[in-house]
Amino acid sequence: MSGHCPLRKTAAFTLIELLVSVAVLSVLMMVLSQVLSDTQATWGRAKARTEEFREARAAFEAIAARLSQATLNSYWGYKLDANGNPLIYQRQSELHYVNGPVTTLLGSAVPAAGHAVFFQAPLGENLDPGSPNPASTEPYGLESMINAWGWYVTYDSDLPRRPAFLGDTPAHPERKRFRLMEFRQPTEKLSLYRLVTPPNGDATSTKIPWLEAQNSQNGLYDWFRSDLAADSQPVAENILAIFVQPVWPMPGKDTGADTSAAPNYLYDTRRHQWPDTTTMAERSRHQLPPMIRLTLVALDERDWSKLDSTATDALATQLRTLANTKVFITAAEYENDVKKLESELVNLNLGFRVFSTAVQIPAAKLMSSREN
Repeated sequence: MSGHCPLRKTAAFTLIELLVSVAVLSVLMMVLSQVLSDTQATWGRAKARTEEFREARAAFEAIAARLSQATLNSYWGYKLDANGNPLIYQRQSELHYVNGPVTTLLGSAVPAAGHAVFFQAPLGENLDPGSPNPASTEPYGLESMINAWGWYVTYDSDLPRRPAFLGDTPAHPERKRFRLMEFRQPTEKLSLYRLVTPPNGDATSTKIPWLEAQNSQNGLYDWFRSDLAADSQPVAENILAIFVQPVWPMPGKDTGADTSAAPNYLYDTRRHQWPDTTTMAERSRHQLPPMIRLTLVALDERDWSKLDSTATDALATQLRTLANTKVFITAAEYENDVKKLESELVNLNLGFRVFSTAVQIPAAKLMSSREN
């Protein structure tokens, strides 16, 4: 009798189970695909945002570094009367530091926004650096020569700075933007040291430095106003404004800042020549501020690239009005104005980033500006 093996049942998925598995797998793939897509989009936006503000961050760091090198080369000497007799022993300087609203420093002819700052520092900028060749007659080794420097923000077109072959074409349309401008005056062009006849003198009078001869606020600012366009160049686009606040440490306190030397942000080491006899003029006389609160506001290029020329001009006018007349008018409201500016930009649906820091100026040596 031959043996007979019964048939075994083979384990397998039913059609319904396969359909359910495929459905579940499809849902999981859709979820994973969406997560991957969102992650990629977020990473792309973060990378684009980092790239977008890289130029602004580099410019901000450069301002802070160079501003910390500001100097007046101040010294102590006698102030003489008309007969050459000494009157008082006081701090003196042949240099000049000034910061304040652009409407005051540059006037209304320049379409600028926010604040500006101008000063001298040993930055070694000259027209021709020359070479180490001993036979050369060109300048060399002048890395510590004094230069005039400064920053301000203006709204303008890029067409005047383009090469002649890059006109306003569909392939290269005009770009109207807010731009951070850097004023760089080489040593050979410094106008502060030139000698002139005193305001009330005649041809036989002993000549004095040009800066000492100025007796008006506008006259004092001529050293950067007269060559502003020729000695300025853009260093970053989409910078709405910079804001500069001189501060003093609070006596006997670990925190806090005294802003009474520039309650309206205008600080001029030659304010006494306007002439001005207030305590602010006496306090700032040839005296650098020991610390600067520096704030830079950068805008997102993507919001500007979507606008045509007319819309760009209209928005720029609105932003200039905001930066020049609605915020950073009173120094005591500095923190509140930062928040107000951020709120206004959010309401305008503009992307932005605010950079802030405190810059110490080692050359500022706090002491009395005069002694009897």
